[in-house]
Amino acid sequence: MTNTAADNGVSLEVLGQCTTNTTQGSQHDAKVEYRHLWSFAQQAALIAVSDKSLSDGCYRLIQDPERRAKRIAANYADLYFKSAEKSKGQLQFYWPALAAFVVKDIVEAYRFSREEVLQREWNSAASIARNNVGADIGSLAMSGDSPYQHVLRTYAALAKGNLWLFMDIHPWLWFFLEYGINADGSLNKKRIEACQAERDWDTFQIASKEAVEELPFGPHWLDRLKQRLSDDPVFKAAEKYFDSAPVWSSGEGYGQQVAAEFSAHRYCRTHVKEYDNGYRTPPSKYWGKFQEAYYIMEAEHTELKRVAEDRAALAALTKCRHFAGTAAVSRAYELMVKGHASGDREEKKSFQKLELVAIAEQEQINVLQPLIYNDAFLTATMDMNHRFSRMTGGWLSPQFKVIYSFAPANKDPSLEAVFDAPTGLRDRFKSKVKSLPNQKDRMEFVGQIARNFNRLMDERRSYMDGELRKIQGWLDA
Repeated sequence: MTNTAADNGVSLEVLGQCTTNTTQGSQHDAKVEYRHLWSFAQQAALIAVSDKSLSDGCYRLIQDPERRAKRIAANYADLYFKSAEKSKGQLQFYWPALAAFVVKDIVEAYRFSREEVLQREWNSAASIARNNVGADIGSLAMSGDSPYQHVLRTYAALAKGNLWLFMDIHPWLWFFLEYGINADGSLNKKRIEACQAERDWDTFQIASKEAVEELPFGPHWLDRLKQRLSDDPVFKAAEKYFDSAPVWSSGEGYGQQVAAEFSAHRYCRTHVKEYDNGYRTPPSKYWGKFQEAYYIMEAEHTELKRVAEDRAALAALTKCRHFAGTAAVSRAYELMVKGHASGDREEKKSFQKLELVAIAEQEQINVLQPLIYNDAFLTATMDMNHRFSRMTGGWLSPQFKVIYSFAPANKDPSLEAVFDAPTGLRDRFKSKVKSLPNQKDRMEFVGQIARNFNRLMDERRSYMDGELRKIQGWLDA
C-alpha cells in the first residue's frame, strides 16, 4: 500500500504491487515477520474505510465521516459473525457486536447534527425551540460559543475518535481472526502469544506506515488543514459581503446587514464544493441545505483552527498511533483463548463478557480518553448538552444513549441504555449531574450498557443477531 498526500485526499494502493525479485524465472524465499503481518492487519483496517477506484485500482479514504461510520459499524458486526464461522463455533468475538450498535448510533448523531441543527429547519416545536434566537443567546451566555461551534465540535470529535479507535482495535481483532485461528478452527497459540509485542507503527511496511501517517487529525493532515483554513477562497469571498457597515432601511425593515447575510449564505452554499477535498466539516455535499451557511463556515473555521493548534491532542494522537500492546489487549487475547478452549457453553459466555470488559478498557481509557475526552472544550459542550437533555427528557438536546437496534430510534425502553437518566421530575433539575467525558462516570455508563447488552444477548439472541446482520449490510455503504 503506497500513500500519496494529494490535495483531494490520500491515495491508498493495495500492498503486493511492489516487485520483490527482479530476476525473471528465479525464486527467492522471503521471511515473513510479525511486522509484515501487522502491516497487513493495518491495511485491512485502512481498506475497510476506503473506496477502490475503478480507474487506477487505488484505495482512497472515505472523506465523509458518516459513510466511514457505517463501514466501521459493519466491519465490527462482520468480525462478530466471521469469528464464529472460522472457529467452527468455538469462539465468537463479543465486544465488536456491542461496538456495532454504538457506532450505528454515531451515524444517527451525525444526521441529527446536520438536519436538526445546521439546517435550522423549523419542522417541529423542538426544532423551533432549539434553533431560535433565544437558544443562540442562551448558548453564548452559558459557554461563550455559538450552537454551531458546539455541534461542529461534537461532529469533529466523533469523526476523530471513531476513526482512530477503529485503527487501533480492528487490527487487534482482525489479526487474531486471520492469523490466530487456523483453517480447521483450532488456535495457533504460539502466534497469538508472540504477536502482541510486535505491533508497532514504526516497524510497519513503509506504505502502510505512511498511509496511517496521512490520516485525518494526524500531524500531516493538521498541517494541511491550517493551510487550507488560511487560504479558503470561499470563506474569504463570503466575508467581503460584510465590508460595509450595516445601514438599516425604513419600511419593511430589511437593511444592508440582512442583504449581506443572505448573499454570504447563498455564496457559501453555491461555492462550498469548490474547496472541500476532505477538510470541510461536515463534507460540502451537505451544505446546500444549510440556511446560514456563512455563519456555519465561520464557526467551522473557529473550531477547526482550535483543533489544528491543540498540541496536547496531537501528542495524544501520535502516541496512540504507535498501536502499542497494553494490559487490556493482552487480557482480551487471553480470554478469547480460554473461551475457545472451553467446552462449556455458560463458561464461554462468561469469558465473552469478560472480553467485552477488557476491550472496553482499551477503547475508553487507553484510546478515547486521551484522544478526545481530555478536551476541556468538548467537555463543556457535552456537559451543557447533557444538562439540557436531562431537563427536557431529550426534547431540546438528544440523550446520550445506546439503542440496541438497527433503527436509530425505538419506543421500547428495554432496548436502550440512557446515560444519567433522571429518576423523576425533581431529579431533572438537580444542580450536580454526571459528565460523560469524566472517565469514572463514563465507565459506570459502559457497565450499564454492557449489562443491558448481556441481558439481550442471553434472552433475545435471534433478535440481536438479526439487527447485527442489518448493520453488517453497511459493508459496501
